[in-house]
Amino acid sequence: MKFTKSNFGWIFTCFALVVLLGIAIYLGVSGWFFKNDISYTTDLELGKTVTTDIKKNQASAVTLTLDGAYLPGERLPQIISVRNGDGEDNVYLRAKIYIYTGTNITMDMDIVETVNWTYNENDGYYYLNDTVLPNAKVTLCSHVIMGDGDFSGYTKYLLTVVFESLSAEEDVETIWGTNPLESV
Repeated sequence: MKFTKSNFGWIFTCFALVVLLGIAIYLGVSGWFFKNDISYTTDLELGKTVTTDIKKNQASAVTLTLDGAYLPGERLPQIISVRNGDGEDNVYLRAKIYIYTGTNITMDMDIVETVNWTYNENDGYYYLNDTVLPNAKVTLCSHVIMGDGDFSGYTKYLLTVVFESLSAEEDVETIWGTNPLESV
């Protein structure tokens, strides 16, 4: 076939289709590889301290990816702390911990809370039994305990801890429905 001006369009079209076919095959194969990669990693560093800052009348969250390879009821050493980043006011704290499955389902998770935290079964929050001084840090838990659920070893889950704070000057009982200092 001789390269002429009249058949240039056909040659260009065939060349473009071959290039697009090669790209489609490459993306299909590499997409399959990444979708089926089972060498999952997690940013849950067992035994390490994870700390977040919070200021008065705000919320803060700690989110860690978690492999589904852990068994229900298994205790994982994970220290989760919160620091009062407000330089002026004492704050009340409460925390909620759960696992997000990715299918818009959340599962509760248990923890081995430290001494000054109390679990309220009515709302699922852990309440600190004292106010936190400015720039002070308190530890919520020393271990997280996998909840009962159907976990898959090939799936990643999000372990989320949400901390909420209120200024010590706020009416905590009206806002949260409980006074953590009186429930000791």
